[in-house]
Amino acid sequence: MNAQLRRTFYLFVAGFVALVGVLAYWQVYARESLATDPANRLQSRRVQEVPRGLILAGDGETEIARSEQDGGGGTYSRVYPEGPLYAGVTGYWSTKYGASGLEISQNNNLSGAGEPETLDELINQFSGGPQAGNDVELTLDPELQRLAYDGLASSSTGRGAVVALNPKNGEILSLVSYPSFDPNDIDENFEELAQDPNFPLVNRATQGLYPPGSTFKVITAAAALKAGVKTSDKFKDNGTYETPGYTVYNYRAKEYGQQTFEQALANSVNTIFARIGNEKVGAEALAQKAEDFGFYDPYEDFALPIAPSFFNPPPEQWDQGNIAQSSFGQQTVSSTVFEMANVAGAIANGGTMMQPRLVREVRSPDGAIIDKPTSSVHSRALDEETAGTLTDMMEAAVTQVEKGAEIPGVKVAGKTGTAEAPGGELHSWFISFAPADDPEIAVAVMIENGQEGYKQALPLARRLMEAHLRKEGELPNEAPSPPPAQPQGETTQPGAQPARPQNEGPSQFPFQNPFRSPDQAPGKAPAQNPNQPPGQPPNQPPGQPPNQPQGQPPNQRPGG
Repeated sequence: MNAQLRRTFYLFVAGFVALVGVLAYWQVYARESLATDPANRLQSRRVQEVPRGLILAGDGETEIARSEQDGGGGTYSRVYPEGPLYAGVTGYWSTKYGASGLEISQNNNLSGAGEPETLDELINQFSGGPQAGNDVELTLDPELQRLAYDGLASSSTGRGAVVALNPKNGEILSLVSYPSFDPNDIDENFEELAQDPNFPLVNRATQGLYPPGSTFKVITAAAALKAGVKTSDKFKDNGTYETPGYTVYNYRAKEYGQQTFEQALANSVNTIFARIGNEKVGAEALAQKAEDFGFYDPYEDFALPIAPSFFNPPPEQWDQGNIAQSSFGQQTVSSTVFEMANVAGAIANGGTMMQPRLVREVRSPDGAIIDKPTSSVHSRALDEETAGTLTDMMEAAVTQVEKGAEIPGVKVAGKTGTAEAPGGELHSWFISFAPADDPEIAVAVMIENGQEGYKQALPLARRLMEAHLRKEGELPNEAPSPPPAQPQGETTQPGAQPARPQNEGPSQFPFQNPFRSPDQAPGKAPAQNPNQPPGQPPNQPPGQPPNQPQGQPPNQRPGG
């Protein structure tokens, strides 16, 4: 009998411990994930009953999101005064479709569901009264955000992304994806937006994976400098570089002859970088340097989800053709605009990548500062000497070749990219920072199917740098460079989304629209291999460029 009582007692004790453990898990460990889960209907009801906090731009005044009481006085609705301008950052809050962006990642703060931080919050919690949400102030500069948005809207295709940051502290100054959407009408328009072939619901800046093209050459150059290659080392280019089973060509089949390493970066010579990648660096060192710069990093501490940049196939499976193409940012390489902005920022900051930050501070409804994140080091991508050498090379690329990026009285460092995309299209890239000798801003711009990098991405990046430096007193207070002309009859109003350029076909987006099934896509591409990471053309033979028949060399290769 005593043995049976003991077993019963032990059973009850085990059950009690298990119950305490389950409660502790959901109340402590999983508390935040529950609060930030867009499928949590309790949160959806709460947003109607209690005002959520403000989301403010970096000036502390521009309201990006707020809650307004409905006519009846009993519930609140979420309002986005700037409409699509910040939608890629704020996301949306919908009782029907859940939430995205900062609305869900900062939900603990915005909803007031976190731990009480002030006496009023503590009293309200004990009394059961409503707890208004905290206000979240961002690092975004309203002027740069508008400039980037309008620049993307008036680009040749009206599709692309911009990320600008302060390389010294990691603050994000502008983050724009275009085309965007109006979060004020998400309940009425979600289904239509989800079917849109131009993917307005997808944040191209943080989730769009693209071949970075020749902007990746700065990573190859960093690996080469570490391997002992000097800027004065000379290489002979005859227009081609042969590897077993694959031949590299320069863009427009150009021959450059004798080039120093510095000139090869400035002129963006594919063949020389393919040679250096194969003969001086190698697959392991090239991939490791990319990882040092943030490849495969999901940036988990960032306020928005980031698609990790990656290689496919992985470096251990590369042959010489893979190494050659990876060295100038094609075939195996997929990256985000966010990642390439951080690459530029790390070079600008002497090789140190700062932790990217979007939230400047969190304040209670009565104005008390609850949280004020400080800058911190994310990683060390380069030693300071190598970063300085690479900065000089990127500055030479601007002064010798890409003169359209020059800003009078300011040293600018940059690198264009003309990346081959599915369908034979070219993505226009430019990464840059200024002043090169004391950087205040680093920028990455990508225009989908925008052709050569200097045509679309470069001018927009220059305008962003000019605007920021003028605001910081680095430039005279004069009129900024004019933006490219908009399509005839098109106007841009604050908070409005300009019409996309006419006669443009569906976006050649580098991965399947996550808001609809493949069977719903009009004119859909061949099915994606489920074992193939997003961002790569389906059924691509190893060692071959996208959309290139196997064994057939291309007539023109991206390079700029």
